Amino acid sequence: MKKVAAFIRALFSHTLFLINIGVALWLLLCEYASNTNPADLKYIGIVSLSTAFALLFNALFILVWLFTRKRWRSLLSVLVLSLCYDLILPVWGLNFFSSNQMKAKVDGLKIMSWNVHGLGLYDKPADKSRPEKMFSLVEQQQPDLFCMIEFYTNTDGSNKKASQYFKKAGYKEYRFMYDNDLGAKIYIGNAVFSKYPLSNFEEIAIDQYIKMMRCDVTLPNDKKVRLFVVHLQSFLLADKDKAFIEEVKSNTEKLEQKPGYSKTFAEKMHNAYLKRAPQAILARAEIDKSPYPAILCADLNDVPCSYTYTTIKGNLKDAFVKKGKGLGRTYNMISPTLRIDYIFYDDSLLHLMGYESLSTPALSDHNPVIANFSLVKQ
Repeated sequence: MKKVAAFIRALFSHTLFLINIGVALWLLLCEYASNTNPADLKYIGIVSLSTAFALLFNALFILVWLFTRKRWRSLLSVLVLSLCYDLILPVWGLNFFSSNQMKAKVDGLKIMSWNVHGLGLYDKPADKSRPEKMFSLVEQQQPDLFCMIEFYTNTDGSNKKASQYFKKAGYKEYRFMYDNDLGAKIYIGNAVFSKYPLSNFEEIAIDQYIKMMRCDVTLPNDKKVRLFVVHLQSFLLADKDKAFIEEVKSNTEKLEQKPGYSKTFAEKMHNAYLKRAPQAILARAEIDKSPYPAILCADLNDVPCSYTYTTIKGNLKDAFVKKGKGLGRTYNMISPTLRIDYIFYDDSLLHLMGYESLSTPALSDHNPVIANFSLVKQ
């Protein structure tokens, strides 16, 4: 009887270690995916979506082995996590005990970037109070630069409610760039409201219906930064697709009712990765041309440590990595691991004092991201 029990324990231990090896290889594949163009290997981009889980399971295996007689086995995941250390902080913010100052300085720069989802324009029935609620939140935060993605204007290029509100709030500059439309009367695109002077505005086409906004911001003491705002290719999931995914999360039997759905879903995602990769490359090339320190406010429609993220980030710093906590979710549907909205910055001029992402599921499908900077003395 003792021999049988010992055999079962040994079998379980060896099986667990084999699973650990598989989990370690999984994380190495995530590292590979973060630097591999999806055009070079089909479906590799989708692997990036699982990075948070690969990191978590490797950390759990370390804990498991530390409470057994075979503690040396924990070295496998320790080694793999060490090799893939660059994946950890972009995915899991560990700044729980560092200072986080969100009050704007007089001579500093506070930035808020938000995919406002058409200010409620897409919702049926439309909530006419939505814009006012969103503007009220912006007023509470008092950003010097407010970047709105999926903002809309009328045919004449105006959004009277927004313009009146932000003029009252002290914004002196406004720029809008459209890349899509809803019929003949509504333009959808990116907008910037600024308390500092803006100049050298340009629209840069990086794909059909995808443009990047560029303008120079004159800060106190005549220092300049170049601001880029971009919204990359989405996964083009219809509302019914998102609703189905939400159902599957609570009832996996739903997936059995649509046997071909997983393959169709994977194809949609792969095609989106194929489109985003060259967009990220072109956007990065434009940022590299900047004569001034750069700031990038972006809805990448992609997670940290994806090829899109790695490419477009380049040498810029990710505000979340420096001050973020937990998973930093910015997209309010499908999965809590979806941090897809970013503020990247050049730390040669900007010192990050604080970062936060407010939870706003009642206002938009995206949460705003906010970064508060002081200027580096040179």
